[in-house]
Amino acid sequence: MQYKLLSVSKTSKLKGVVNIGDYIQALASSQYLPQIDGFVDRDEELKDYHDEPTAVIMNGWYMHNPKNWPPSEDIIPLFVAFHLNVLAKKEMTSPESIAYLKRHEPVGCRDMATMELLKSHGIEAYFSACMTLTLGKKFHDGNKNGNTYIVDPPFSVDFTCVNLVRSLCHGICYWADIRKIWKYKLLFPHSKNFIKRFIKLSLYHKEYSRVFGRDVISNSIYISQENSQYGAGLPDDAERLKEAERLVLSYAKAKMVITSRIHCALPCLGLGTPVIYIEKQQDIEASKCRLNGLKDLFNIVKLDGNQLKPDFETSLPVNPGNCPPNKDDYKKYAEALDKRCSEFISATQK
Repeated sequence: MQYKLLSVSKTSKLKGVVNIGDYIQALASSQYLPQIDGFVDRDEELKDYHDEPTAVIMNGWYMHNPKNWPPSEDIIPLFVAFHLNVLAKKEMTSPESIAYLKRHEPVGCRDMATMELLKSHGIEAYFSACMTLTLGKKFHDGNKNGNTYIVDPPFSVDFTCVNLVRSLCHGICYWADIRKIWKYKLLFPHSKNFIKRFIKLSLYHKEYSRVFGRDVISNSIYISQENSQYGAGLPDDAERLKEAERLVLSYAKAKMVITSRIHCALPCLGLGTPVIYIEKQQDIEASKCRLNGLKDLFNIVKLDGNQLKPDFETSLPVNPGNCPPNKDDYKKYAEALDKRCSEFISATQK
């Protein structure tokens, strides 16, 4: 029996970018494997995999390419943290797919929408939440070193005369702060024009520092979890998995994390790191459906248009000293995932 992890390397080459969150999910699964014998591409190889039987924890988003479904019989699957996106609903609920999933039920679903869809087709399903909640099993660090991280903060700007005036007034007053975040090229990467970048960063700093405070916004380490650098600089799955581990270890030591990425926020819950999730109110349905059930686990700040609105009680601005503690709700899901994954791997070794 082999043991492999899911990857998205072939799909990433076509898109030109890599979402390192996919490899953070793989890292969570790797905690349970006796060894890592390689990777299976989640969207391109599952159906055509023909090799020695391999056990795979099948967590993640299905499918960007649903024609490559269902998986071959050489893959021994455990379905937990399974997300069936609305974009692939028709293909993923075909008679062939339903029959396959019924052979491997119960299916642990990453979100309520997936659970309800599978149940409507007679498949035994339950809400498992995400595998990344288990990352505290191996990577928890009680030594929070004082760094704060802001990961893919969402913000958009209309280039109007009003916004130009607002940005000039704010940018001139707080230029020393804005200069500190100017160096993060992945923050608003498409704003290469100096004036447009100045407007965006000034208005971003103005709104975010209203809720989180100037020191947090100016002195945090900024990270993007989805960009072309992970593809160009990390050409294979093993290197991307190492980068995912580096990020998780950084989050484990952080004093506070602010993010719009569920595969940053969910790991932080498991790692015991205070985290604020930025929820974009204008997300399309294909993105929103991923959050049903998961967002209840977070302390949320809603981004409505360009205004941030905390969805919890605290004094503003939020900083590491008054950041609300994480909710404990995630723990029951992390414990259940830990138990089911451990039992699955144990059964494959008999």
